[in-house]
Amino acid sequence: MAESENRSEPAPQEKASLGGALSPAFVRRVLFLVGVGVVLLAAWSLIDVLLLVFGAILVAVLLRSLANPIHRLTPLPEGLALLAAGLIIIALLSGAGWLFGATITEQVQELIEELPQSSEELQARLAQIPLADQIATQLQTFDMESARSAAGPIQSILGQVGGFAVTATVAVTNLLVVIFAGIYLAISPLKSRDGLLSLVPAGPREPLRHAMNVSGAVLQRWLLGQFASMATVGVLTGIGVWMIGLPSPVALGLFAAIVAFVPIVGAIVSVIPAVMLALQEGPMMVVWTILVYIIVQQVESNLTYPLIQRKAVDLPPALTLFAVLGFGVLFGPLGVVLAAPLLVVLFVMVKILYIRNTLGEPANVPGE
Repeated sequence: MAESENRSEPAPQEKASLGGALSPAFVRRVLFLVGVGVVLLAAWSLIDVLLLVFGAILVAVLLRSLANPIHRLTPLPEGLALLAAGLIIIALLSGAGWLFGATITEQVQELIEELPQSSEELQARLAQIPLADQIATQLQTFDMESARSAAGPIQSILGQVGGFAVTATVAVTNLLVVIFAGIYLAISPLKSRDGLLSLVPAGPREPLRHAMNVSGAVLQRWLLGQFASMATVGVLTGIGVWMIGLPSPVALGLFAAIVAFVPIVGAIVSVIPAVMLALQEGPMMVVWTILVYIIVQQVESNLTYPLIQRKAVDLPPALTLFAVLGFGVLFGPLGVVLAAPLLVVLFVMVKILYIRNTLGEPANVPGE
């Protein structure tokens, strides 16, 4: 009987292992890992909201980038300097919108004037097209049933237009949320930062505070450098298309400057309206237009951008390209727009929190 009792009772080493497995420290580690997993899952579910938050941070950094020198160089207090910075941005955006609106109106009026004003003029123009007779014959073969069958595609198009309207409304709403949230963050950035850090344990709180401060400073320098690079692209593009005689050089230069905020993709998008205008002038004008944009992008990529951004943060071009592609696949168009500033923040965080504090190796961060 005693022998059977000894067999059923666990050995002392097994008791220790079971007690260690259920120790409070082990339970805390398991709960911590579960909590991290829940936080990551929630963050992925709310990724669109987090991107809007990051957009608001960019607006706040931009406002502070303009307000700080105004406050430093003028007798204006900090609040009025921030208001002046906001008014400057509103004035610039309003001027750009007015310029685009006037240019678009002018182009539409020119298009209306170029359209045939009568059926005789329309037939005369169609007669100049090769194979015009065959095209007219094919058009006459359509009957009323074909017209009725077009009702389905028309309804589909109307549905798409409604979808575009909803998408535009959501985009405008998100933009307003980002702007107003950015204003609130710019008014009290330290309070917002400290409130977020209060959720972090005391151990990693100070290193994370330092990393956030450096990220803000580097992001501010990157934004100023990016705007200088965008201005260079806009001026060079406007001068280039004016020299070859393309219409609306100011609007084309302004559009090229705005889309240059997105690396690589902006350079491709900026060519589209210029080529559409050049098509009206002939094939040689298209060649000259593409050549102008290639020269501008080469100057910006190899001269101005490296000189400007080297003072802010030295990002490898290949890393920027993969960031644009990766964030675009993961987060859609908003990820493409925010890819470069997101990469700047991640670049600084990895250098400070991982390379320096975790691996213990030196890491140089510009602007620290």
